[in-house]
Amino acid sequence: MIEKVIIAGAGIGSRKNLTLAVQEALEEADILVFDRLLNPELIQTYGKDKEVYYVGKKSGDHALPQDEINQLLVDQAKKGKKVVRLKGGDPYIFGRGSEEALYLKENGVPFEVLPGVTSGVVAPACAGIPATHRDLVTSVSFITGHRKKGVVGNFHEYAQLEGSLVFYMGVKNLPKIVGDLLEGGIDPKRPVAIIENGGYNNQRTITGQVENIVQIAEKEAIGSPALIIISETIGLRKDLNFFEDRPLFGKHVLITRALSQSRGLADQLEKEGALVHNLPTLDIQPKNEDLLLEKLEEKTYDYILFMSANAVDIFFKNYLKDHDIRDLYGSKIAVIGKKTQEVLETYHLRADLCPKVYVGEAFIDLLSHHLKPQDQVLLPHSQISRPHIVQGIKDLAQVDEIIIYENHLPKDPAPLPEKRDYILFTSSSTVNHYLDLYGKESLDQVDILSIGDITSQTLLSHGLTVSKQSQEASIDSLVEALKELVQDEHKNEKN
Repeated sequence: MIEKVIIAGAGIGSRKNLTLAVQEALEEADILVFDRLLNPELIQTYGKDKEVYYVGKKSGDHALPQDEINQLLVDQAKKGKKVVRLKGGDPYIFGRGSEEALYLKENGVPFEVLPGVTSGVVAPACAGIPATHRDLVTSVSFITGHRKKGVVGNFHEYAQLEGSLVFYMGVKNLPKIVGDLLEGGIDPKRPVAIIENGGYNNQRTITGQVENIVQIAEKEAIGSPALIIISETIGLRKDLNFFEDRPLFGKHVLITRALSQSRGLADQLEKEGALVHNLPTLDIQPKNEDLLLEKLEEKTYDYILFMSANAVDIFFKNYLKDHDIRDLYGSKIAVIGKKTQEVLETYHLRADLCPKVYVGEAFIDLLSHHLKPQDQVLLPHSQISRPHIVQGIKDLAQVDEIIIYENHLPKDPAPLPEKRDYILFTSSSTVNHYLDLYGKESLDQVDILSIGDITSQTLLSHGLTVSKQSQEASIDSLVEALKELVQDEHKNEKN
């Protein structure tokens, strides 16, 4: 059976610019064939357990020639594979999607096209430059600035067009484009903007006029990918530039949580404008699943205690394989902190007990006012839980403790990014593992943020300086601490 090929647009910038239709296609795909200019997080997220083919192109360097890409799609579809051909932006706007669709049609392979948000829409919007604006600009033209190999191209014809002119892939040909437009009679004073990495948190925008933009671009060393826009709406940028005005815009932030835990934190940081680098220092390995289920079959517990979000997740993923959530009726649940409570709520349960201060000592103090010596208590936790906290709980009641997961160093640590402005540590184990993986010297000239007292003590014990500690041991508070630190640094720079 020949499967239908999905030719899909990944959008530009944030992974959240992906349409729901494309997301659904990616989830169902057997094979992803993807380009260079799309958010790499999409492949990290949706490429798991799939065949992945990178076929990206840049000037003078094609991972796979176009005719071979076309044939790859046909061959895999005829093998009965669900193929998603994922392109940055929109597949039919300078994406050669129509060429691939025609080839599929010629070879008897059904196809479907799912649109994506094109860079000509995303980049100007994120630079505070509307493509159209009533009374200023009432039309927009999308123009390729990169012509087919061997074709010189002529841009004179666009000089007299009204409205916004948006040139894709034109930085390399900028002198040619500008020269032709001037020869064609364009007003040399028309405003121009060039937007590098449009829609991403390392976006960079320069402005000028047709007559001087080449010199400005050379001085600023603007590179590709970049979009050129000529429009009277560029003057609105001073009031509409929300994207580059976000508190963490352009800051390189390292997060050290396990990959399974990092999405929420990464989302918050990216929303504030940060360039997030995932450096997971923990590899979570579940264990003792059978022992856990045996204990739950043997008795009904008065309390189940969770000291981490991982413990909640692993517990319920195992428990719900053969149980209904209602089977826990009669057991009270206590959690150590806000994040653990939030994960518990994803299973439609609320904690009966949660300390106001999210640390082990406060957890024990809270439990001491509720647990009775005869109470049956289940404590599923990790092998690196602090021993005196575990013992403190065991001193209060009849406790069955089970190590249901272990934290290990990742086998293939992520490479350190070249730029490192800030690093966030969310536990003592992330500190210790990071130093084992990357060494103390990698933190030179990097501002260190800690989630709480215990983590800060660990950092100090290694001779490291904590630039700022969050007010409470929660992810929200840690992000706020980073924003405050950056704001303070900006104030100092102005002074």
